[in-house]
Amino acid sequence: MAKQVVFVIGATGSIGAATVTELALANVEKYGDKLDIRAGVRNPEKADKLKALPGVSVVQAEMGPDKNLVETFKGVHTLFINTPGATNRRPLTVATAEAAKSAGVKHLVVVSGVSTGPMHEELTKSSNLTHQWIEIESAIKQLGVPYTFLRLPWFMDNFFGLAGEIKSKSSISSPADPTKPLTCIVVKDAGSAGAEVLADPSKHVNKAYSMISDCISYGDLAAAFSEALGREIKYVRMSYEDARKMFLGMGLQEWQVNIFVDFYKAVNSGMLAVTGSDADDIANITGKKPTDLKTWVSMVAGAFK
Repeated sequence: MAKQVVFVIGATGSIGAATVTELALANVEKYGDKLDIRAGVRNPEKADKLKALPGVSVVQAEMGPDKNLVETFKGVHTLFINTPGATNRRPLTVATAEAAKSAGVKHLVVVSGVSTGPMHEELTKSSNLTHQWIEIESAIKQLGVPYTFLRLPWFMDNFFGLAGEIKSKSSISSPADPTKPLTCIVVKDAGSAGAEVLADPSKHVNKAYSMISDCISYGDLAAAFSEALGREIKYVRMSYEDARKMFLGMGLQEWQVNIFVDFYKAVNSGMLAVTGSDADDIANITGKKPTDLKTWVSMVAGAFK
């Protein structure tokens, strides 16, 4: 019996790589090697880690209006589109999905944003890039191909960017109100959930899931690091303007800085808290409790000492 072909495009991105990794391990340990896993990357020469995974074939593939994509996707049952973090993410994602439809792909799994949920309509309207999420989802639905949306919030792994300040100053600085809640996803948790959907998409037809590991605050973050590192990590609240200057000084482009400033404004408005049934989606998909803040900090504490 031929193996079912699953394809992850954007496989060197953090979510794409985590999904391929978790799927490759589960394919051996859980699914009886029933899957033919293909990892689509822009430059296969830089994908050694993916090549080392069991049962994974690395394929050259780039998102967007690439005339070669239709041929590349032929024979693929399920396609995972790791939506790029670019200003033109909508046309790149939609063109990739259209190529998949033309190739006869049976199911699309698309990375989206939590901001597309009903609780976040104002955030979707006000932010510089998140409004594209709702446009992407609408376009995918109109293709007539069964789909699953994995809606991702802020990555907990982004806090690795605080390592320098925590090491040198024992502090965390940002414009966020330290009491306001923020939903986060641990990249590995997202990869595990994505792998489950890819392995058996029939359970997830035309569904949208909120990928949430924990709901925290920046005050919680400082407290967790204080406990894990055995010394006080102070939280220092800065102005939006100071944050803007800091990000520009780090070499970020203006559009990237605007995203960060919008993010902090959304935190302070309280719009980034998701609770209730949506917070249980990862556990419902994977059968495992997602990684909470304290567990994640204890796992990565060595990088902050």
